[in-house]
Amino acid sequence: MKILALILVLSVSSLEIVAQTNNSPYSALGIGDIEDSYFNRTSGMANTGIAFRSNRFLIGNNPASFSAQDNQFFGGETAVRGMLVTYYGPSVNPGSNKSSDITFRKIIFGIKPTKYWGTSVGLVPYSSQSYQFNNPQPILGTNGETSNAYYEGFGGLNKVYWANSYEFFHHLSLGVDFAYLFGSVQQKVILQDANQNELVSTLNNTSLNNFAVDFGVQYYTSITKKWDLSIGATFMPKTYLQAQNVVTVRGADSVELTTPIVNEYLYKLPLSVGAGIALSKNHKYTFLADYKYQNWSALNYSGFNYALRDSRYMSVGFEYSKHKTAYNLIYETMYLQAGLYYKNTYLNVYGQQINDMGVTAGIGINAKRSALGYSFVLQYGVRGTPDNQLIQERYTSLTFVLSYRDIWYTKGRKFN
Repeated sequence: MKILALILVLSVSSLEIVAQTNNSPYSALGIGDIEDSYFNRTSGMANTGIAFRSNRFLIGNNPASFSAQDNQFFGGETAVRGMLVTYYGPSVNPGSNKSSDITFRKIIFGIKPTKYWGTSVGLVPYSSQSYQFNNPQPILGTNGETSNAYYEGFGGLNKVYWANSYEFFHHLSLGVDFAYLFGSVQQKVILQDANQNELVSTLNNTSLNNFAVDFGVQYYTSITKKWDLSIGATFMPKTYLQAQNVVTVRGADSVELTTPIVNEYLYKLPLSVGAGIALSKNHKYTFLADYKYQNWSALNYSGFNYALRDSRYMSVGFEYSKHKTAYNLIYETMYLQAGLYYKNTYLNVYGQQINDMGVTAGIGINAKRSALGYSFVLQYGVRGTPDNQLIQERYTSLTFVLSYRDIWYTKGRKFN
C-alpha cells in the first residue's frame, strides 16, 4: 500500500510540474496530434503490441490482452515523457528552432478478478495541440501593407477507459474497451501593429466529449515446444463527439467587440482497424509486427490548403527477455527492446501527406526486493518535410514507465 501511495503521489506531482513548451505546427489542424504511444512495455518496440500478451504488465494496445494478467494480482503503471524537437524549413528562424517539454502521460490499474476475466481502468492522453508562430497578413484597402499575426494553440483530448477481456478455451481472448473522451482546444489569433502591440484578438475555444468503444481479439497457441504464436486484431467504429465552439473577439483594451458566437456540432472520429502478430521462442526472444488503419478521408474534412486523408501505421519490434530460476520458479529480471515504425499521418498539407518515421530502443528492469518495475525508452523520429512550404520536425524523446504489482486477493491462502 505504501508503494501504491507513492505511485499516486508521483502521478499527481507530475501533473503539477508539467512544462509544455513544445511547438508542433501540424497540431494546429484537426484535433491535434493523435497519441500513438501507449507508454507501456511495448513502447521500446515502436508500440508494436496488438498481439502481445503479458502476465505482469498492462498492455493497452489491445483490450483483449488484459486476460493474460496473473490471477489474484493487482497492477498499476504511470509514465513521464521528456521530448526535444528541432524544426527545419524555409520559414523557420534558425536562431529559435528548438523546443522541449516534460509531461505526465498516464496512470492505469489492472486486476484479474476471476480465473478468466481481466480488467483495467485508467487515464491516458488521446490527442494534443501546442503551437506558436508568426505570419504576416495583408491589410485590406492598403497598398501592400501587412500586419503581423501571432497564432497560438493549446489543449487536447483525454481518455478515461474501462477495459475488460475474457479468455475462452485457453487460446482465445475477447476484449472491449469502454471510454469517455473529453477535453478542449483553444486557438488564438492576435493581429499586431509594427511595434507588436495588440490590435485585435480572436479566441476559438472548442470543447469536445462523448463515449467511445473499442473491440479486440487475440488467439495464442504453441507451435512447437520452443515456439509460441499470437495473433490479434482491434476494431473501433466511427465515433461522434459532441462539440461546442465559442468564438470571442476582443480589442486592444480587452473589451469584447462582438457578442461571443456559439456553435454546436458533431465532430467525427473515423473507423479504425488494426492487426498484429507475435512470435516467441523459449519465452526469451519475441518478434512482433503491427498494421493499423484509420479511414479519415470518409469524413470529408478539409480547410485552407489542407485535408484529412487515411492514416496508416506500420511497425516491427524485437524483445530479449532475461530470466532466472529460483525455488523451481522462473522469473524475469530484465528485458531489452528495439523497434521501427512508419506512419502516413491523417494530414495532407499543400497536396502532400505528412509522414512520420523513427526508431525506438528500450530497457526494463524488475526489482529483486520489491514489486516495482522500471522501463526506459529512447525514441528518435522525423515528421514532415522542409520542402513545398512545409516544416520538418526531428524529435528525440525519453520515456520513463514505473510499474507496480502485488497480491490483492488470496481467498485464505498463504504465500511465502
